[in-house]
Amino acid sequence: MIKQIWFDFGNIFIPVFPENTKEQFERCGVQLSEAHFTELHHAFELGEVSQREFFQSLTASCKFLQSAQCVSQAWKSMLGNLRDETLFLKKLGKSFDLALVSNTNAAHIEAIAAASGPFLWTHFTNAFDGLFLSYEIHERKPNASYFEKVAQAMNAKPAEVLFIDDTQENLDSAAALGFQTLLFNCQEGDLKKELTAFLTQFD
Repeated sequence: MIKQIWFDFGNIFIPVFPENTKEQFERCGVQLSEAHFTELHHAFELGEVSQREFFQSLTASCKFLQSAQCVSQAWKSMLGNLRDETLFLKKLGKSFDLALVSNTNAAHIEAIAAASGPFLWTHFTNAFDGLFLSYEIHERKPNASYFEKVAQAMNAKPAEVLFIDDTQENLDSAAALGFQTLLFNCQEGDLKKELTAFLTQFD
């Protein structure tokens, strides 16, 4: 029996376009190697480096005399528009405990909140019983410790949780711990239709 639903954020409620940021970084002259960037990115998502340190590292690598604003705008270019699923979430919230579980960073959350406006952002975040953002809890998916920390905070049993994500690696890690999983991408499907159809299996 499903008692909780945990949602990833990117490509679930907001489309993300990493290729946009990659192209913009090239225009800014960012020269970090892929391995170095991945290490820096993960540290940023874990809250191990600050926004200032993250953007300073990127700017310092530029082969041109680029401003930090160029790099900052490139980072924001990854984000699409937050989709208003608040009514659907509120309906779900009557039957399930809901959590937002995301590998993300302070700069992206601030940008999404600003672009969405206080009304949508407040109603969206208030629809969840818990927000578990990697940079705040210092854990990242697909690490088992991430799911274990959220389960403890939500007082959840894995078999009673449905975890929705757009990345198979994250789903596989959760499934190995006993969670129910659903692969979904908002750029390819309809959350309300697919989730409703999935939940009917448990009625």
